[in-house]
Amino acid sequence: AQSDPLQKRHQEILHELTVWAGKTKTGDLSESDLLEDNSSLWPKVTSTIDNCLGQECPSYSDCFIAEARRKAQEADIVVINHHLLMSDMALKASGRGEILPSADAYIIDEAHQLPEIATQFLGNRISSHQIQELCRDSIREMEQDASDMASIRDYADKLDASLHGFRISLGETDNRTPWLTVLEKLGVKKKLTDLVESLNDLAEQLELAAERGKGLEQCYQRSNELITTLEFFEQEHQDDNMILWVDIRSTGVVLHATPHDVSQYFQKWIDDKPTAWVFTSATLTVAGKFNNFSHQLGIDDAETMIWPSPFDYARQSLLYMPHIPVEPSHDDYTTHIIELAKDVINHSQGRTFILFTSYRAMNIVADALKEIDYPLMVQGSAAKSTLLDEFRSHGNAVLLGTNSFWEGVDVRGEALSCVIIDKIPFASPGDPILQARIDALRQRGGNPFASIQIPAAVIQLKQGIGRLIRDPKDFGVLVLCDPRFLTKPYGKLFLRSLPAMPITQKMDDVAAFFADKN
Repeated sequence: AQSDPLQKRHQEILHELTVWAGKTKTGDLSESDLLEDNSSLWPKVTSTIDNCLGQECPSYSDCFIAEARRKAQEADIVVINHHLLMSDMALKASGRGEILPSADAYIIDEAHQLPEIATQFLGNRISSHQIQELCRDSIREMEQDASDMASIRDYADKLDASLHGFRISLGETDNRTPWLTVLEKLGVKKKLTDLVESLNDLAEQLELAAERGKGLEQCYQRSNELITTLEFFEQEHQDDNMILWVDIRSTGVVLHATPHDVSQYFQKWIDDKPTAWVFTSATLTVAGKFNNFSHQLGIDDAETMIWPSPFDYARQSLLYMPHIPVEPSHDDYTTHIIELAKDVINHSQGRTFILFTSYRAMNIVADALKEIDYPLMVQGSAAKSTLLDEFRSHGNAVLLGTNSFWEGVDVRGEALSCVIIDKIPFASPGDPILQARIDALRQRGGNPFASIQIPAAVIQLKQGIGRLIRDPKDFGVLVLCDPRFLTKPYGKLFLRSLPAMPITQKMDDVAAFFADKN
């Protein structure tokens, strides 16, 4: 029989990870490019808050997380990411412990991301992956500490089957939609009830075995937490403070309860920590005002300050706003983007990012640019870090990307001399969180487009533009393709939020700019 090439590759990766684990000083998998973001191997090589045994773990003395916590407790300055900070604050607020030591000051860079990340940690969620992990862990712990209780395996298998039935009842994949809409579909509520019952059955068996070992006790606790969360989603009521939605993917399902507004929660966190809070970012303001950011976090009385950019945009850059005769919704719009991109790339000699608001447009343009005379890279064809390394090393490449390339990307020097943005980055109207917030504000008599959608798009646009000039020696052309910047009244707000760059609508000026710089 032929060996499975995928399984063989997984074995090779696991071996390489074992070697890497023996050398790394941090255990941070982001330092390794062995695993793709969506790799099925992640659960096999990582622990979660659900299955971490803490001090009961036989590898606790060698644990990277435990060592990082010990160092954090001893340090004068601790550098962490937003997710770890929010996780620590959520744990402390719930009274379930802490990750980080207390501090005299919190300095948060890229703070424009904080409202969205806080939203993730203040809500509640349950995933099919969590239930599958519980099934696997229950069987493993049973075999280790309670081998006479084979019924645990039977009930875990039954739970796994119920989960599969629930997943099938939800229908199509790649769908983010309001949960109550899905719950009304024929058969979904029955399958959810079956899932809760199967989870209860397994929990009863785990309770009987809980005293046999720390792992079994933890599985029992996890089963009860999952039951509580599932029962919340089983109810047909609408919680006014929560947005209930479901994310259905081919790889699994996640049920979410997301707060409409995090300001009151965040304000309480700050009140409970009488220390200095400093929020910094190049993109906190909309048209020079902090109102949008401060309102989201409930810090309207915060002191604010804007420092001028260290970059001389008048000398280092050019803003090109081409005349495109159709709106972005028109079928021919992408065709115009393709022709425009080809012309600009010829003048820039490659060295270009093209940032998109949708994968569909990115893939259409990528297909049309295959024959250009410069190296072409497309998001998804390799890991993000690999694409960026290749882009830098080529020096004349063209890279096409969506959301993850709009921010957090630093390419200095002539390798990146042009950024093309296809459309104003309005969030998808089909996003259930956005739609719920729009509906709620509209019911209160507000203007969701002006208060929610435009400010979010301005911040995202400023992030994308920020990829261009990263150093006082950099130079480049920014191309804003969307005609709405000039034809719609709200376009002026976007332009007022941008750096003071020379503006042109002539391709000849773009050619002259590059000819002069080159």
